[in-house]
Amino acid sequence: MKRRNFLKLVFGSLVPFVVPVFSKPAQAATPAFVSLCNIAIAHEYGAIVQYINHSGLITDKRVKEVLDRNMRDEIIHARRLTEILVKEGATPTIAVWPPQTGKGIKKLIEEDIEGENAAIKLYSQILELSEAKRYKDDIYSFLKREETHRSRLVEILGAIKNGKI
Repeated sequence: MKRRNFLKLVFGSLVPFVVPVFSKPAQAATPAFVSLCNIAIAHEYGAIVQYINHSGLITDKRVKEVLDRNMRDEIIHARRLTEILVKEGATPTIAVWPPQTGKGIKKLIEEDIEGENAAIKLYSQILELSEAKRYKDDIYSFLKREETHRSRLVEILGAIKNGKI
């Protein structure tokens, strides 16, 4: 086999692995799906910043651990949403939803609960869209993780109100 034919064979066999990354999706995502996913990414970025800030302000080690666990999940959500939008041929945002803060542990945890409630509502809206079927496992798992975050935070808030923290 001549070198030229060998190279064509080798590089030609790589086309299926390279071309799909740069090709357009079979069905383009609707503006609603792209918009809601970008809002979700911005919320995730805001949550990451907020959890970092609140973790730095709070001295209770147990609470800091919960905030850090929640933050790590938010990073995973933001990265996967970015990958989904790229796969759909859309441009992921780098916008950050404005993080909230406050004075005192009770206010900080209440702000975190509000953020989780917003994320739950947002992921529920995304799941109603037709494109979500292609990513149902991912988006549904994000929704469930946000519900877990909220449960952890509600438990902490209860302990704060009962004077245990």
